[in-house]
Amino acid sequence: MSFELGANLPWVRYGGDFGANAWSPDGGLATRPADQQLLLDVLLRLGQAGVTRLRWFFLCDGRAGIRFREDGAPVEIQSQAWRDFDVALELVRKADLSLMPVLFDFHLCRSRRVINGVQTGGRSRLISHADLRLRLLDNIVGPLLANYGHAPEIAAWDLFNEPEWATFGVGTWNPVSSVSRTAMRGFLHAAAARVHAATRQQVTVGTASALTLSLVRGLGLDFYQPHWYDRFEARAPLGRHTTTLECDAPVVLGEFPTCNSARTPGELLATAERSGYAATYFWSALADDGFTHLEQATAAVADRNPLTARV
Repeated sequence: MSFELGANLPWVRYGGDFGANAWSPDGGLATRPADQQLLLDVLLRLGQAGVTRLRWFFLCDGRAGIRFREDGAPVEIQSQAWRDFDVALELVRKADLSLMPVLFDFHLCRSRRVINGVQTGGRSRLISHADLRLRLLDNIVGPLLANYGHAPEIAAWDLFNEPEWATFGVGTWNPVSSVSRTAMRGFLHAAAARVHAATRQQVTVGTASALTLSLVRGLGLDFYQPHWYDRFEARAPLGRHTTTLECDAPVVLGEFPTCNSARTPGELLATAERSGYAATYFWSALADDGFTHLEQATAAVADRNPLTARV
């Protein structure tokens, strides 16, 4: 794996790009031409700067995209979500990018809230209970892989964004909104096996930092994907070479900030390459937070792209 330049989209609307709920009963992307145009403009801009890979959050905390029974068991992917997935792949194809969908986010296990008829979080039992975990694999993950396991736009699947924040004793000590380490590893191991059985695409898990790679070692991942922000520097310096991380596969930098860091995006890219990372995904193109600066990010990527680099 050569040093590749990627970006986190990571969404237009968190949890609302794919599928329907009371906030958006007709569905997500497929029903929103304005969002589609925004996405195409941004993706083309990323590609022109030199980005080749895109990390995009799909089902997030389960607020849309999945039809659940009253008891919380996942039944199937919503019909609206299939249309939205197809639109997403078409946009990625038009921009000539490859895609890494992120299936779930740690907010899946956050405390349950119902806001104007939509449940956010409160679904840790999907990971902690063996029966529900199997239903999640059979009824949600399996059909996604069956439909898109041979899609040329998809290079890899990210099973779970920063699972340690939902894993008791690893990233949280809150027993209400977390699952055991055994349950989380069990889900990730089974999901990775399904990716390999159904596709030739790669599989990974985005961890919050290199400090918690032990949560995902030995699960059959094709590459590891720690994230880095300044708050982790003291205990997990970005300059630490990946050969010291005890990983049995290449290591990719799945997130790094493009503002509010002691270093510029260009300096962080250079450090990651010197440290042996096989690829980087900057944060981010469209997130509305304190670590996103699209202009600085694309400028740093363009400086490393021989086709666009300033002389």
